[in-house]
Amino acid sequence: MDFFYLFLVAGVIIIFIIVQYDKQNKKKVNDILRANKNVPPLFMLRSAELKVNAIRSALNTQDLFDSEKTEIQKVLSHQLDQLIASYTNRQIALSAYYARLGALLICVNEFKDTRIAVEV
Repeated sequence: MDFFYLFLVAGVIIIFIIVQYDKQNKKKVNDILRANKNVPPLFMLRSAELKVNAIRSALNTQDLFDSEKTEIQKVLSHQLDQLIASYTNRQIALSAYYARLGALLICVNEFKDTRIAVEV
């Protein structure tokens, strides 16, 4: 009968240690999650940078013979600059910035495709 009480006390102590360990880990995880709440998603941020680079490279090609297309390039470039400035000044969130960059990239690609079709 003495072994029963020995194992009972040992079991209670082990369960108590496990519960304490679990509480400490939950507290640490919650602290980490709270600290990372305002950190932007890195993959979305990198993808936004790639979109900006793609838009700029598409807009940097000059069409000297068509002033209308040059004006469209200037408008698109101005929109890009405004979008970057508003994100830099924290006027829009990363998700909105990412979505607007996507829409602008589509517009630039359509503009680039029409320019290539006219040249051919």
